[in-house]
Amino acid sequence: MNIAERLSDARKEENIRGAVVAVGTFDGVHIGHQALISRAVSLAREEGVSCALFTFQNHPLSVLAPDRVPPAISSREERRRVFETLGVGIVIEERFTKELAALSAEDFLARLTTNLAPRAVVVGENFSFGAGGRGTPSLLAAKGKELGYLAVKVPLLSHAGDVVSSTRIRALLSEGDVRLAGELLGRRFAISGVVVHGDERGRTLGFPTANLVPSEGEACPANGAYAVRVGRENGTTYIGVANVGSNPTFDGNERRVEAHLLDFSGDLYGEWITVHFVERLRGEKKFPSAEALVEQIRRDEQKTREIFA
Repeated sequence: MNIAERLSDARKEENIRGAVVAVGTFDGVHIGHQALISRAVSLAREEGVSCALFTFQNHPLSVLAPDRVPPAISSREERRRVFETLGVGIVIEERFTKELAALSAEDFLARLTTNLAPRAVVVGENFSFGAGGRGTPSLLAAKGKELGYLAVKVPLLSHAGDVVSSTRIRALLSEGDVRLAGELLGRRFAISGVVVHGDERGRTLGFPTANLVPSEGEACPANGAYAVRVGRENGTTYIGVANVGSNPTFDGNERRVEAHLLDFSGDLYGEWITVHFVERLRGEKKFPSAEALVEQIRRDEQKTREIFA
């Protein structure tokens, strides 16, 4: 089934042909991506046509270099929520395959225009496409005159002295700098999942936690303690302290996220929650005793309350 057929099945009420199409991987949907997408949405409104977004279900490196696939910053569901918030009417997610990777830049554009007949194609200035990444914004513009679309190149965005990129965000997360990572994302970095049973040691110590095991291939902040905001499916939120790591004080070996919700009592087992990381409190540490750990948790709680106050 080709792009147009899949789109017809999913969104028959939308007229894709003649739309303004934003093209990219958009793996983090960070503020640079958001600026590009907002430009496409604005242009579509000026032209009185739909705005569509063409991206990939899987990261291209999963095909081109499987051993170098970066951890996912945002889930597919989170990306779609951001797309919708930005005003995108249609999202086309193509599976990146070896066949797609083998297309020349010219053949990729021919396929895109045959299926979508775009009024305009909006890309970032570092956009590349086609086999070997030989397609460039300059080629996109040159072929646009032949294929009947306007090519729009959006400059890269800088923040805090450097270009905004998914690579930079991953580096910040690996350092534990969730505050700056959140600024580049335009939202707090978050991890979602179902609360699972842990060792229940936190409950024994007087600080019960909701435990999540990060999914394989999912980005996660550096080990340590963080001030967080935790959202439940029913819409309620709580501030809390989340520990990322393996609990070295008790010789743990499974990396997980353990969130202690302040001013909350109840059972969250089996519930889907989202942990939004606000600020790092400290690095991971092995404490000499349970009592020393309890004292540190109390200090973490107090600092978290000060952050949110």
